[in-house]
Amino acid sequence: MLTGGVFFLLFSILAIEVFDWVIDDLYIYFRYVNNFIYGNGIVFNKGEYVEGFSSFSWLMILSVFKSAGLPLEFSSKISGLIFTLFSLICIYRICSETGLSDFFIPAVILMLFNLPLILWAVSGFEIMMFIFILLMCFQIIVRMNADSSFNLLLSFFIFLLSVSRPEGVVFSFAMLIYIYVFSGNRMLSFKHLGMYSLLFGAFLIFRIFYFGDILPNTYYAKIGHNIVGYYEFRTYKNGILYILFFLKSNPQFIIFFLLLPFTFGKLKSDKKFLFVLSIILIQFAFIIFSGGDWMVQYRFAVVSIPFLSLGTVFCISSLTFSKFSKPFLIKLFTILLFSISAAGLYFADRTVIEKETVLWNNLKKESADIYKNIPPGSIVANGSSGIIPYYLVDVKFIDLVGLTNKHIAKEGFRHGTWFERSLPDYVYSLNPEWIIMWKKKNASGVYTFRDASPCYF
Repeated sequence: MLTGGVFFLLFSILAIEVFDWVIDDLYIYFRYVNNFIYGNGIVFNKGEYVEGFSSFSWLMILSVFKSAGLPLEFSSKISGLIFTLFSLICIYRICSETGLSDFFIPAVILMLFNLPLILWAVSGFEIMMFIFILLMCFQIIVRMNADSSFNLLLSFFIFLLSVSRPEGVVFSFAMLIYIYVFSGNRMLSFKHLGMYSLLFGAFLIFRIFYFGDILPNTYYAKIGHNIVGYYEFRTYKNGILYILFFLKSNPQFIIFFLLLPFTFGKLKSDKKFLFVLSIILIQFAFIIFSGGDWMVQYRFAVVSIPFLSLGTVFCISSLTFSKFSKPFLIKLFTILLFSISAAGLYFADRTVIEKETVLWNNLKKESADIYKNIPPGSIVANGSSGIIPYYLVDVKFIDLVGLTNKHIAKEGFRHGTWFERSLPDYVYSLNPEWIIMWKKKNASGVYTFRDASPCYF
């Protein structure tokens, strides 16, 4: 565990190097938090009750920070590092309790030393909290047997999964299934199902009465497609490419997929390994269904990284090399992983990260006074949906792509391979003051991103 602590210190140093990086969407949360704390409700625009964010539980945590007088951006980023440390402790315990103690260090190297996890650990988003909750559920469930008693904390964690990430509901059902797989206790499984249903049912009732819908508005805006169709198959293709590019940029995780065909025969009867594999497959299925993500460094794939790490050491531990001693094999494997991970970090392209750091931090400096430069009676459009609205708290923003507008999210249409919908005629009919606009009509009459936001290209 001491060596793991040293590696976490090294990880923290690497994370501090990119600590100034910020992404505009984080400030969507902050605008909701400000309105909530100052008595305007959980709203983006005052009086418009729209759930335009991805994680209700993270919003509540950020609200606690704000109520305590803590700076939101710094607190959310530091919290990511703290949750990473908690996750590392979970990995240690899981390795200790599943016969993988000798492979704890390789698992740590795989988990920590890759740019996606380093960057998103200090993003200020909910991802590291979600990973910690997943690992806690996994850790508690794999200990279960027929004599296990009801664990209220586990039911609460399973509920938190459903209100912490869009794919969390699927993970919650997977956890409930594996409670029965490990315990074989039908009554215990029904108790956890009942408590989860009670908690999540109460939340759904709140969501319906407060926001007017059973699903968050972000689902309709960003996903909200059918199962079969041209757009759907194009979405699935993008999701598959997203996973392949993630693996190309982080080749240490390819080891898992290379070893899986040779080790699955031995591991298919190991419930703990199948549990790990299920979590990886659920996250990858979500990536494919949603078509990937536009944010840098594979945000959606980060959730799978700790479980890819565990899956890899499961596979390695099941191999038999009669000519080599086990300690020698572990040392060799550790050196190999560290070399690949270090090379991946060294050669990783940080260009976009550096540009975003300059762009969004400059925008923060300018946004507080930006309204003074707008002539009265003007219609203003900008392509960022977080930072400018956060600083202009009294201005009503109309989001052209539907993140904070129910009608656009449900009735709008898509262009190209982007996720969000648009309904420009409806937006202009509202006589808008300020538009969050990602598309602009070109000479052919088609709304494109290239014309509205050339920075993407």
